[in-house]
Amino acid sequence: SEYVTSLLDELRTRVAHLINCDRDEVVLVQSTTEGLNIAANGVDWKHGDAMVVRGGRHEHYANYLPWVSLSQRKGVQLRELAIDDSGYFDLGDLEKLIKGARLITMSHALYNTGAIMPLEEVGRVAQQNNALFCVDAAQSVGTIPIDVKKMGCDFMAFPGFKWLCGPTGIGAFYCSKKASELLSPQAIGSESATLSEQNAISYLDMPARFQAGFRNYPGAAGLEASLRYVLRIGLESVRKKNMKAAGILRDVIGKIPDVRLYGPDDENKRTSIVTFTASTDSSILVKKLEQNNIIFASRDIGGGKKAVRAAPHFFNSEEEAETAASYVKNLLR
Repeated sequence: SEYVTSLLDELRTRVAHLINCDRDEVVLVQSTTEGLNIAANGVDWKHGDAMVVRGGRHEHYANYLPWVSLSQRKGVQLRELAIDDSGYFDLGDLEKLIKGARLITMSHALYNTGAIMPLEEVGRVAQQNNALFCVDAAQSVGTIPIDVKKMGCDFMAFPGFKWLCGPTGIGAFYCSKKASELLSPQAIGSESATLSEQNAISYLDMPARFQAGFRNYPGAAGLEASLRYVLRIGLESVRKKNMKAAGILRDVIGKIPDVRLYGPDDENKRTSIVTFTASTDSSILVKKLEQNNIIFASRDIGGGKKAVRAAPHFFNSEEEAETAASYVKNLLR
């Protein structure tokens, strides 16, 4: 209908404004996972090709399993970039690993430590080596300003339900027009292609070529509304408020005996995610906090270890951060 067409156009326009790209470069997907799989499976890989992934299992599995599967199915060499405890890597190591590789992938902000990766530098290294650059932005879009042009990335995927405060089942996949010519659609339907009388298939232009069927239209309406709200507030204001709450949590929790904070001390290098380990098992602590209406999470931080993660957003007040920190302090006495 005209309403649905108008809605999807408006949603793509808002996403394009959010990440600084053209509207036609925004593909509507179900999730970050779907977007990353479009990139992973759409490249014409040859046996013996190589690609680089930051930290291996330290990445969220949405941005690790597709590449592991690719290596097993296609014989693509998976080169894992070594990292430190915060998830950072040495650019010199990247420059060595990327030689001869066709693609590099990593998260923008880490789901477990909140560390923000230096994507502009990575983008330059990728371009210098004629490698594609794929970004998992699930933990950055909606909490920090993003510019895909400055990053120099070819692909980026993110959901609507995390920092953008939208519904589940809807997200976006950014695919630059240039890179779209290198991707083969992995699904096909009446929404993405046409068929001639001679049975010749012709894919539609971007972004329809990667949208084989109907989209989640109710979800799209919800995401468009939440984007309108977030953009009206402004990402700079969102980040400022988030970091105040994160600062309160880090200041209090970081002083508790036997607690170890993860992520960089420099707030310019992290999101508002606050991650820590303590003498108490993370799952037990999270459960006790939940009983007091405080929602933290238990997350893998590598090496078989789990940590407690808090993720304050702009709707959380400083008083709520103080209350949450106080509960953690009392539970760890």
